[in-house]
Amino acid sequence: MNQSTMQLITAKIERALEQIRVLKSEKTDLEALVASLHESLSEKDKTINILKETEGQLHSEIRSLQEALNERDSKLQVAEDGLLQSIEALNKTLGIEAESSPPGLFDMREGNA
Repeated sequence: MNQSTMQLITAKIERALEQIRVLKSEKTDLEALVASLHESLSEKDKTINILKETEGQLHSEIRSLQEALNERDSKLQVAEDGLLQSIEALNKTLGIEAESSPPGLFDMREGNA
């Protein structure tokens, strides 16, 4: 082999080695990026799990509050029914007709309370 052929081969080898170095560097950068993305996804998964747990707790609290509200409404209805019966009894005792004109002492029909 002559000198010029050796220089040409050497130059090609040097370019190939430089490309290998560049590719190795890019590979390292990409591996770091992938690791960062995995870490980020892991953090997001943790956040999603926390949100799911919180959502479950909130649904449970809402159900509990709804049950308490329904119970309160039921007690209010019972109390209202008892009050209306007492008013009717009081009106009868006082001799006041609920349907008469003028209205009775305690007229609890809707819109007249």
